[in-house]
Amino acid sequence: MEKTKPNLDDLRREIDRIDTSLHDLIMRRAAIVEQISEAKGTQADSAMRPGREAAILRRLAAHHKGPFGRGSLLRIWREIIATLTAMQGPYSVAVFADDADGLWDLARDHFGSYTGLSGCATRREVVAGVAGGNWTHGVLPYPAETDDRPWWAGLWSADAPQVVLRLPFVEPGNVRDRGASALVIARVPPEASGDDRSLLLLETTAEVRRPVIGEMLAAAGLKGEIVCAAVDGTTQYLAEAAGFMEDGDGRLAALAKQKNVERARVIGAYPTPLDGNS
Repeated sequence: MEKTKPNLDDLRREIDRIDTSLHDLIMRRAAIVEQISEAKGTQADSAMRPGREAAILRRLAAHHKGPFGRGSLLRIWREIIATLTAMQGPYSVAVFADDADGLWDLARDHFGSYTGLSGCATRREVVAGVAGGNWTHGVLPYPAETDDRPWWAGLWSADAPQVVLRLPFVEPGNVRDRGASALVIARVPPEASGDDRSLLLLETTAEVRRPVIGEMLAAAGLKGEIVCAAVDGTTQYLAEAAGFMEDGDGRLAALAKQKNVERARVIGAYPTPLDGNS
């Protein structure tokens, strides 16, 4: 028996019904977010919760199947999350605007099409602007192995912004530099997502070789590695460790007590980005 072809008009009407249902659900979600905002009350800083956002996207990515591209779907969700976050309080982003770094594209992909982005000529301008409340978030290049302009060295103060994200979190969309990588700082504290990486600042009394710093981290009970060494005349290092850490962590105290370590501090943590192949 010949299979009956579906009626195109019926299929299009079904698509229209689905579209309306999707739109209704988005409006319902927005109404709930308004209730959440009212329950929280007035807040000076962004309502962004990087750990929860990461958990949402991981759950949706794991749930996804079918021919619709996962990356495209997650970008839709990034737009929704960014817009709903902006409904709850201030939401603006400073970006170190060096076209060679591709940071502007990363920021637009993650923070949404309608979030205000401001370009800054220097890394220090981004850090100072977020610290001073001009912007809620700042996007800065993920440091190379050596750094003659170590913006991360400006995060020693207890009231300095903290690292809360690494970009791209999902597979990059409209990013011209496919190898671009960034860290996001904010005045909101980082929060555990269940799969995280922490960033540590170390200052030593003398120059220390990279393998030695790895040994120091291991001796303190940390699984990590050095990311970057400042080459601005100081003996400061940026290290990354597995898991979520805060300043009161005993492992940090153990690290600070080691030979040649002048001081050590957690400057934030970020949810481990989604694997683009998963």
